[in-house]
Amino acid sequence: MLPFSIPITYGAYFLSTILCAILWGVSCMQTFSYFTCYVRDDRWLKTTVAVIFTINTTQTALIVHGVYAYLVIHFGDSSFFEVVLPVSSTGFLLSAIVSVCVQGIFVVKAQRLSETRSRVLPSLWIPLALFELGAAIYCVVTSVFFTASLKGVVVSYLAVMAFVDIATAFFLAKYLRILHRKAMTFALSEAIQRLIIFSILSGIWTALFALLDMITYLGFPNTAVYVLFDLPLCSLYCNTLLASLNSRDCGSAGSIRELSTFKAASRPVVLSMERGRDSGFSDDRESVCIGDSDIV
Repeated sequence: MLPFSIPITYGAYFLSTILCAILWGVSCMQTFSYFTCYVRDDRWLKTTVAVIFTINTTQTALIVHGVYAYLVIHFGDSSFFEVVLPVSSTGFLLSAIVSVCVQGIFVVKAQRLSETRSRVLPSLWIPLALFELGAAIYCVVTSVFFTASLKGVVVSYLAVMAFVDIATAFFLAKYLRILHRKAMTFALSEAIQRLIIFSILSGIWTALFALLDMITYLGFPNTAVYVLFDLPLCSLYCNTLLASLNSRDCGSAGSIRELSTFKAASRPVVLSMERGRDSGFSDDRESVCIGDSDIV
């Protein structure tokens, strides 16, 4: 019996590569849009975005390289699927780094929306993030130097990833809902409502891919269907972050600046009616400032 069903495996690798290429192309456009429209964002945030995009680009190139080896150089060689390429292991580690970084940014965002700067979510995320990175490193080292089964570690890694995404989306929606009740104009209320929906959808997409990755990995052991959901995860996380940053002035005069630009934690949350697309302060917009003590 072959370790993989060849037609299904070839198709899964081929389609996942196309999906990764599409998502990488979208991330290119979103990165260009971010750096041209939000030039006054904090330097650390712009640096983080650049690093995440660079890692995503590297991981996409490694995916193409690995798939080329499987589908072209060793076409028809079913035994080669038992070989774990170093580039594939490296790509898995890079994907874990991007997912942890993006999750961390959204955790910081949720924590700063909290009335009391609640540390519940950060305290929950830190050990889980360390587990994700540790599991990824363990999988890479084991796959390269040993032959031990990684099923338990991989399943735990994906389950933790999905849990963190769902928990972060929940807390973001919860804190945004509190601000929604404080909105003093229809435009602000509409903008916050849009961010609530966007936050939930962002967490659902990444969590859904992680869960489908885990389900197909366990449910179809003689195929590689799981790569349809596993390989695009890095690009999906990258696009989720960029879409969140670029949505600050999406289709409405009412936008929420401080909810998206991750300014200093000591500053109050500012709900503003912006006329420009940058995150700097100006005197030509109508603002409603909600201090820490004003948020319920």
